[in-house]
This record gives sequence, structure tokens and C-alpha cells, in this order.
Amino acid sequence: MSINLFLDPEMQRRIEERVKSGKYATAEDVVCAALLTLDQQESFGDFAPGELNALLAEGERSIAKDGTLDGDEAFRQRQARRSSKQGS
Repeated sequence: MSINLFLDPEMQRRIEERVKSGKYATAEDVVCAALLTLDQQESFGDFAPGELNALLAEGERSIAKDGTLDGDEAFRQRQARRSSKQGS
């Protein structure tokens, strides 16, 4: 199957940069990588844009301040946060 896409100049530039960097052989490889990343994000969880990055940063600050947390307790706290968001 062949698909023709019309991308704005900024998107074209970004794809070309990635190919020129040598990380990707073709523009098609860049698009495939982008789609795989999108699939992973969609299947990873129901995070709002930026939420996962914010949670990771919060975790790093917490570790620096208070040390680590037992995995089971961390899971219970995450579940509680998700439940409270769903109830809002």
C-alpha cells in the first residue's frame, strides 16, 4: 500500500533533520518510529499530555528528598491518585 502525505514545511524539516543525523535511513523510517512511539504512548496508560513527565520529575525530586519507596506502596499511591482523578 502506498500513501502520499502532504506535510507542512516544519514537519518536513524535522523529518529531514532526523534522516541527515544518520539515526534513520529514510523518511519512512522516521514516520514508522513516530507511529511506534505513538502506539506505545497510547497503550502505556491514560496519561494526559505532560502528566507522565511531571510524575517522573516528581519521583526524582522525592527520591532526592526522601529516598526510595516500597514498590507496593508506590503502586497503591498511584492507584489512589488515579481513582481520585476519575472521581473528579
